[in-house]
Amino acid sequence: MDIDLCAPGAPSWVELTTPDAHTSGDFYRELFGWQLSSGMGEKDDSQTCLLRARPVAAITSVPEAEHSAWTIYFHVADADVTAAAVAAAGGRAVSPPQRVGQAGRTALFADHAGTVFGVWEPADHQGADVIMGEPGALHRGELITDDVEASAVFYGAVFGWKLAAPQGPLGRRDWILGDTAVAVLLPRPPAMPADVPPYWDVYFSVADASEASRTAENLGAALLMPATPTEHGAIAVLVDPVGAVFTVIAPHR
Repeated sequence: MDIDLCAPGAPSWVELTTPDAHTSGDFYRELFGWQLSSGMGEKDDSQTCLLRARPVAAITSVPEAEHSAWTIYFHVADADVTAAAVAAAGGRAVSPPQRVGQAGRTALFADHAGTVFGVWEPADHQGADVIMGEPGALHRGELITDDVEASAVFYGAVFGWKLAAPQGPLGRRDWILGDTAVAVLLPRPPAMPADVPPYWDVYFSVADASEASRTAENLGAALLMPATPTEHGAIAVLVDPVGAVFTVIAPHR
């Protein structure tokens, strides 16, 4: 079932913050076939990434950052109401709700464990305009967590999500909104270093995970996990040339 990207609690947008927007832009343009245009706000430090002329992500220049990083945003009807829900559930605001020109309002929050995610309250800009699962588009976000039950309580209170039953040897679980899977939860896997904190991973769809990971490596990425079959499809985990971790997935069709 396709995700309604305008439904409150559904994934809406992804943004890459990077100290080297030129290198980052070149990498993802070559890997996913994106085109880059000027940003949606009033500043000139952001570029919108287009997939077949439709917005799919953003790349924002942050010269003082040590490395690049992906952030996933979820659609909300009112960012201020969400901020109150986050605080009540034990999270905090990293960047409080603010307007982005005529596009909408955005905010960054940290959950109960300090894991950062964003929200988007749309106005003129609705978010991604690409079907999830289309090659080159966002597939899902995956929360890697040390405490499944605490995560279930937090995101249930903030977005109304529920957790499905565990799947596969690592115990992945879908986050369900209504009757649709909108994201994924993964308990910290044994191979993940203990000093890496919980985080939201960003999955991009590709036709072939092995081929995409080879292309990424040829473009300067580092391979953290080679293409591996999972219950959702074959995935490979990579670090882009400026340091952002992301995952490619060839989903089951």
